[in-house]
Amino acid sequence: MALTVGRIRRAATFRALARPDGRARKGPVSVVFTAHAPEAADFPVVGYAIGRREGGAVVRNRLRRRLREAVRASGTELEPGAYLVRAAAPAAEMPFAELSCAVRVAAQAAACRPGREGRDAR
Repeated sequence: MALTVGRIRRAATFRALARPDGRARKGPVSVVFTAHAPEAADFPVVGYAIGRREGGAVVRNRLRRRLREAVRASGTELEPGAYLVRAAAPAAEMPFAELSCAVRVAAQAAACRPGREGRDAR
């Protein structure tokens, strides 16, 4: 089975996400994207950020697992690059179908930024 979505493993990728190429938000889910990550040449790599104010460790870990599965479900539709997925507390209460749709829409919107061809041509 081919790898469709990987994990961010290098600090350089997180540094590249500090200056993203695109951002998008859909409800309580926000996604930051960069195509210039060193480890994301062939397939998308994803990291997750869920802060302490979103709940205790059990709630945060459950939310991270749900986000990971939502990204995996839409992994074939994502373009190669690095994504950082963030979620607010209401995402923990969303039905999975809604959460999955929010993640997919936000990730595609973040990756589909206007003026990309002109920027890459420079």
